[in-house]
Amino acid sequence: MNQIQLPETYAALSDFRKNDVYLPEMNQAQLIADFFPGTFTELTQRLSDITGAFYGGMLKQIGKLYGAEAIEQISSTFMYDLGSRMTLRNLEVKPNLQPGIPAVAKILMGAVFTSSPEYNFEFKELNDYKCELLIKGVDRYHKITHSLQIAGLLKWPVIKPFIQGICDTMGLDVLLEIKVLRLDPDSKCSYHVMVTEK
Repeated sequence: MNQIQLPETYAALSDFRKNDVYLPEMNQAQLIADFFPGTFTELTQRLSDITGAFYGGMLKQIGKLYGAEAIEQISSTFMYDLGSRMTLRNLEVKPNLQPGIPAVAKILMGAVFTSSPEYNFEFKELNDYKCELLIKGVDRYHKITHSLQIAGLLKWPVIKPFIQGICDTMGLDVLLEIKVLRLDPDSKCSYHVMVTEK
């Protein structure tokens, strides 16, 4: 009889799965092999897709219940709060992180590393007075809202309030500018981000 090979992702994440209980008649190894993401890339993409689907689905329902104008308002408020919460968490776990423009860049990089795998960043300049970078890749928020036909009700990029939340939570008096250089129907994007001291 062939031994079923479990994905390496399952072994690496076994702490999360150690309390799962299967029925005796269930073929645990086969279920894991069939349904557990086989690679970390696949796992990360699935998590990102679910995050996007949650964001888009909630906004679409909000539009049905409260009108189209509520979609932008809720998105903006949510993104701002998310940026603020991520900043507070980073300041708590990284006590040596000094509030300032370089810290904004670090928190933004951390957000891309942990939460936005489809984005890449390209720094143009970073010092105590200025952060200039490009955020490129696929915008999952545009992807889901475009497919749900509500993208036109949002101000792009929807991550601007997220970055503003980072800056405000650190008490920074800065000017934040984001320009959309590219945002295609397939959600490929390029955003020019500038955070400068006032």
